[in-house]
Amino acid sequence: MLQWSLILKKLMFRLNVPTPYVFMLRFLKAAQSDMKLEHLAFYLIKLSLVEYEALKFKPSLLCASAIYVARCTLQIALAWTTLLSRHAHYEESELRECADMILKFQKAAARGQLKVTYEKYLHPDQSCVGI
Repeated sequence: MLQWSLILKKLMFRLNVPTPYVFMLRFLKAAQSDMKLEHLAFYLIKLSLVEYEALKFKPSLLCASAIYVARCTLQIALAWTTLLSRHAHYEESELRECADMILKFQKAAARGQLKVTYEKYLHPDQSCVGI
């Protein structure tokens, strides 16, 4: 293992863990989002990051599902577009289980033990999406 790390260091190659943030930025761009959709999607993903149940899903699927739930919540005509499907590599049917879980977190946020995220997103500078 030490030899591999020396080789990677010599090549100036860095290994990273894919976090939801990277996927969220890419998918929001594909969603042609406005500020309210961005705030809501980030709120939903932040609610998910502290939940053990969310660990079974890939970060890309969590982000795609958060955007799907956000678009449904905001009643955007097409909740999942072909452009989103192409960028995220998920069909709408593949999002359902994860989206249901995120929706459950959203509904429980006001009465949960970790209210910091909920309270942060109640403010107007976050488009009041915590309501």
